[in-house]
Amino acid sequence: MSKDKKISKQEDGGSKKKDGVTLQPTSKFTVLEYPGVEQPKSKPVEEKSVEVGKEGRRAKASTGPRIKEDASQNLIGGESFLKRTPNPEWIQKRQSVYEKVKQRRKEELAQKNANVEISVTLPDGKVLTQDANGVKFTAWKTTPYDVAVAISQGLADSAVLAKVVYGNGFVSDYSLAEDGMDTVDTLMVDDDAADAPESDFVNEEKQDVSDTQVAYLWDLNRPLVGTVTQIEFLKFEASDEAKTVFWHSSAHMLGEALEHLYGSRLTIGPPLKGGFYYDSYMGTDSIKEDDCK
Repeated sequence: MSKDKKISKQEDGGSKKKDGVTLQPTSKFTVLEYPGVEQPKSKPVEEKSVEVGKEGRRAKASTGPRIKEDASQNLIGGESFLKRTPNPEWIQKRQSVYEKVKQRRKEELAQKNANVEISVTLPDGKVLTQDANGVKFTAWKTTPYDVAVAISQGLADSAVLAKVVYGNGFVSDYSLAEDGMDTVDTLMVDDDAADAPESDFVNEEKQDVSDTQVAYLWDLNRPLVGTVTQIEFLKFEASDEAKTVFWHSSAHMLGEALEHLYGSRLTIGPPLKGGFYYDSYMGTDSIKEDDCK
């Protein structure tokens, strides 16, 4: 990959097609172009004929692949869902793990140096160093939301997320690896990407953190970790990246609701070009119209 010719796939205006699937890469995700997109055809797990026209259809308990080829009863899903169970026990177990992780992250944050003053350069070149109340911007405390409020409350209320460039690098006690971000964004591709295979759009190569022009999507309430030399606030109506992030979060909220209301077992739930969804396994049960009242 050419490190001095990184461009945005979205800015290039292209999308990639592979095996009949149209994909739209964004900075953090790859989304399906539309809900009814044809899924790629694949060879069935078992050596049996597949009726023409039914390749790629959603697997279900009666027709899906077996967990083990020699276990005729071990169909997809198995006994993972037997009946609707609001707030099943396994959610409580998972929540206890989340709480432990949350506490550990809180303790890690408390060890960070939150006294390093930073500045934020706006698109018009103006440099901000303090919030609306005159409090100095500092790493590990100041968020993009604080910066937006310093500009106008209306901007802060309408923005979905920020895109930031740390032109002078990060503060000494932060690393991309700590946040699992030390890999190549799906958007960071070179001039030959239009003809590249889809496998090129995975996080396989480490990003060169010395490249001071890399822009990162940053949650509005996530503390900044260095002086920001460029910042852009993305609004839902005007940014595909904002829509993708918003719908990604929306899909997770839908999935969590399915888990809590019915005990559904989640499978896949990506953002789409025009919205989002979350598929789930419910055995022989399904979501009915009355469930939506």
